[in-house]
Amino acid sequence: MKKPAEPQQTSVASSGRFYVPQLDGLRFIAFLLVFAHHGQRLSNLLSSGSIGRSVLDFLERRGWFGVDLFLVLSAFLITSLLLIEYDRHRNISLRGFYMRRILRIWPLYYLMTMVGFFLLPWLSLFAMPLHSPQHAQLMNEHFLAYCTLFGNYSSAKYNSPHVETLSHLWTVTLEEQFYLVWPLVLTLLLRLRRGIVWGVLSAMLIGTISYRMHLIGKAPHPYIWMNTLARLDPLIVGIAIAFWRHRHPANAGWAIASLKFLLGVGVIASTNWGPEIQTQSRHIGWQFLATATGCGLALDAILSRNRNPLAWVFGCRPLVWLGKLTYGLYVYHLLGMEIAGELTRFLQDRHILTTPSTGMVLNTVFALLITIAIAAESYRLFESFFLRLKDRFSRIKSRPVGEATAKS
Repeated sequence: MKKPAEPQQTSVASSGRFYVPQLDGLRFIAFLLVFAHHGQRLSNLLSSGSIGRSVLDFLERRGWFGVDLFLVLSAFLITSLLLIEYDRHRNISLRGFYMRRILRIWPLYYLMTMVGFFLLPWLSLFAMPLHSPQHAQLMNEHFLAYCTLFGNYSSAKYNSPHVETLSHLWTVTLEEQFYLVWPLVLTLLLRLRRGIVWGVLSAMLIGTISYRMHLIGKAPHPYIWMNTLARLDPLIVGIAIAFWRHRHPANAGWAIASLKFLLGVGVIASTNWGPEIQTQSRHIGWQFLATATGCGLALDAILSRNRNPLAWVFGCRPLVWLGKLTYGLYVYHLLGMEIAGELTRFLQDRHILTTPSTGMVLNTVFALLITIAIAAESYRLFESFFLRLKDRFSRIKSRPVGEATAKS
């Protein structure tokens, strides 16, 4: 297996692109965490009190931190690209940035929004029937919000819509709201003085934690969890790493990188000492920050270039290929789970599957394989068209469309 391409400045200098293949692998791990959180509770099949059951139970209960890992990665990559663009051209093309975001995110997002609000109800599949009172309520509560990219707030107020192509898309709207504002703020900061960035990021972090604490007891879950202004921690961490690594390449040895990764895992695991986030206890003040910090440490660990085994693992071809599909994997995975559930019930009704434990395991396997298949075809037949258009607006190129690995 080829050694993965060195990250950051080396990649940019040698190829004119900014592409770190191992981050694709980390992105797929983020998806698996969310998949485990939403999927079957396989931990119940393991021996009570075993280490395996404890670890799997933690991932199933708190795999939501995969969303934070997504946000840290996104903030790091987008900010890094904007910083390189500014260094090369002494400005940031806001038009180019917004066109890239639109062409990458909107086609699949709006496709699945329309599928959820209209196609599935019309077909009476996995959703309330079209024109039923439940469908009318869905439209009244969520349609306008999802169309205007404020679905996180309608989901926070009314709870997530019970449609497999909609309920998790609030994370996309949260991210898009932030990226509507961040390039404007970054452009202003770069034109003033880069040194004030750390003060601004610190103020943002204090502000989001303070606002989160202020909301405790004032609104039921999931209002804080889905509120953009109360959930800025992972985005701030990703931005901070981008600024630091832009001037200080991550070239620590493998031992330091491994310790940093393990420390990140430990910081995330520490959130288990507090109540579940659904309780909205005062622990969420530090739990969200700890999760973002742990994800940031894991990200920074795999950027190191000096004989880093983590970069080799996360940069292997299968993980990188799957990481390329991650946006589709995330968008389609609940639909894939629903299809897998129907397939499992079909096999159980015909007594092909005779034990509940076998059914749970196969349901999970079916769901993952179906999701990968749908995402791969979606990328090939639908998303890649818009990605090629997106490249026309890229002043700093990233991964070539259709390629899963960088040449080394």
